[in-house]
Amino acid sequence: MAEKTRIKAVEMVRRIRDEQARLLEGKSPAEIVAFFRKAGEAARREAKRRHATPPRRKPRRLRAGRK
Repeated sequence: MAEKTRIKAVEMVRRIRDEQARLLEGKSPAEIVAFFRKAGEAARREAKRRHATPPRRKPRRLRAGRK
């Protein structure tokens, strides 16, 4: 049976928020927008890489007399 994992979502979001606030402290609005744009592009690339479907294989042909 699969083991359950407990996720403390509120704590996780607060840690992420606090880290981003520390990184962006003193930055201009344009620098903040660039930061989130870059992060979004990286997330989209990663999601696309993880969910890419493998190339389809050609169906195998059966030889005469075999099923």
